Amino acid sequence: MKISLKWLKEFVDVSAPPQKLAQELRGIGLNVESIESSGDGILLDIEITTNRPDCLNHYGVARELAAARRTRLKPLKIKLKEARSPARNAASIKIADPKLCHRYCGRVIRNIRIGPSPRWLAKRLEAVGVRTINNVTDVTNYVLMELGHPLHAFDLDRLREKKIIVRRARNGESLRTLDEEERRLTKDALVIADAERPVALAGIMGGEETGISSGTQSVLLESAWFDPVSIRFTAKRQGLRSEASYRFERGADIEMAPRAIDRAAELIAELSGGEILKGILDVYPTRRRPPRISLTEKDILRLLGIQPARKEIERILRGLEFQLGARSAGSWYVTPPSFRPDIHGTADLVEEVARHVGYDNLPSRLRPAPPRLERDTAREFDLRLYERLTGLGYSEIIAYPMVDPEENARFTDSPPVPLENPLSQEASVMRSSALPGMLRALKWNLDRDRKFLQLFEKGKTYTARPNRKGLPDERWVLTLGLTGERLSQSVHEKPRKADFFDLKGDIESLLGIYGIGSLDWQPGAPTHYNPELSARLLTRGKNLGVCGQLNSTLENQYKLRQPVFVAEIDLERLIAQGLTTPRFSRFSRFPSVPRDFSLIVPDGTRYGEIAQAIEQTGIGDIRSIQPLDQFPASEGVKSYSLLVRVTFQNRDRTLTSDEVAQSSRKILDALEAISVRIRSA
Repeated sequence: MKISLKWLKEFVDVSAPPQKLAQELRGIGLNVESIESSGDGILLDIEITTNRPDCLNHYGVARELAAARRTRLKPLKIKLKEARSPARNAASIKIADPKLCHRYCGRVIRNIRIGPSPRWLAKRLEAVGVRTINNVTDVTNYVLMELGHPLHAFDLDRLREKKIIVRRARNGESLRTLDEEERRLTKDALVIADAERPVALAGIMGGEETGISSGTQSVLLESAWFDPVSIRFTAKRQGLRSEASYRFERGADIEMAPRAIDRAAELIAELSGGEILKGILDVYPTRRRPPRISLTEKDILRLLGIQPARKEIERILRGLEFQLGARSAGSWYVTPPSFRPDIHGTADLVEEVARHVGYDNLPSRLRPAPPRLERDTAREFDLRLYERLTGLGYSEIIAYPMVDPEENARFTDSPPVPLENPLSQEASVMRSSALPGMLRALKWNLDRDRKFLQLFEKGKTYTARPNRKGLPDERWVLTLGLTGERLSQSVHEKPRKADFFDLKGDIESLLGIYGIGSLDWQPGAPTHYNPELSARLLTRGKNLGVCGQLNSTLENQYKLRQPVFVAEIDLERLIAQGLTTPRFSRFSRFPSVPRDFSLIVPDGTRYGEIAQAIEQTGIGDIRSIQPLDQFPASEGVKSYSLLVRVTFQNRDRTLTSDEVAQSSRKILDALEAISVRIRSA
């Protein structure tokens, strides 16, 4: 924002050199980026943060400077000479959507002469970067830079039935704006319309047909307040930014509307010889209710560590035009002015005091903070998860949640969430599967000769709910990706490529930190997996995730150079299991006793069923169950041979041969119940 020092001096007495003035402005949070000369004298280029729309004009900066320099802000004196004829007989205003337009003011000026602006006004506008057009349009821009409130001038004679209606656009309507672009409108856009068609995009830009031209004789001035979110949405959708939308997006001052329109009417009448009709057409259906905030000296001491004098606190706040009401000694009720939409609570008021006391004057010490006793379970889950995955050798990736809908559909039937204003087709929906991002990351690294990869992503998936209104379903998921040589070749080792069982082992190690009683691996993975090297993860009958090798079709589509193994784990369901608490269990001093069982297993019986049958015998001395070897049975027999080792151990004594034999018989009985028998000699 370029601020003219000469213009600024019309509202506040400033005799300091520009460099010292810039330093003072920086001290109160208005960063002066540069000082330069122009045809109108010295210019200060000030960076205005998004929460301070009140400083996007000369009067607002002068207010801050006056409070900082302990001087008086010169009031803006407006002198209007109105005709006897009332404005309400010349035009009418209606707000059809009071949610998006809280106030709309209009003034009518007749018998004007359109021409170039006087040199002093043109020089001042050009200095702050605004090109001149004609005396009426230049006045609206002048008032914008002076008071910060956007205005617009309509050619009254071109408004059908002399009506202004503030409404949403209708589907199919269009508007040719002042930049000579034809714009298609949607029902989300707020427009200014006359009795028949839209004549302006509310708060953004006027229409070409009702703009000021050399033949204009009567003007309807607009000064309004529009909803910031609506203006931002429409400006972004239309790809159209203006000085007006820049301010409305950040929050205009609703109480400045009549003052700004009076100032503009005064200047237009002065420069064009026009006649101002009597009265403002002020439609104000939603009255502003200013908040009342409590502030005490203790609040300031608690937050700043210092205690300014009571008179100094009141001087600062009153200088910034806050209204103060005494509640008790050292305590106030404070009402923020209408041009400060960023003030919501006590901390905001304390910040205002801190800015003008000076941050350099605050003590450089830490306030004592009581220790936090509550347990941050969410962070604890994250730390344990990341610790285990990085310990297993995985590296984290962060993938874009916006994907191509066709790519997303390769991995899930769940409907993704479409974006209303996507950047491209490749990023037009919010993903309902995290696999596209993982596969792209794997491909990117493989294309750069990274042969062995272990990647993970903790992210969200989004599922649309077409039959229900409201937000989509969001779920945290954990995605793993594994590919390449687990062991590289050396003089001591032969190379070994990672396979499905490496990924399965990593998942089992990861799930060991959660309170999962039993984990069941079952076939039936989705079609984008290799059916022979994939599995679903279940716990207590609930689906926890799926893992396996990507099928060859997708490997070819993604141009992956080697087999890729991935896993999708429902992280929310996993976290619901809770974390295990590590506990020490003493080692047994007594020897363990291994027993090998050579079994004949029917085709279709999984090892998990065998292990589960052994565990359910309730034998307390079983320490481990391990499958050691597998080989086919005799030809023509639909079964296979499996060698299983069960290790027995008691913590308090040495097991006898009879006890081990008795436990072995229990195991064989349990296996016979699932048609698994001991292999005969």
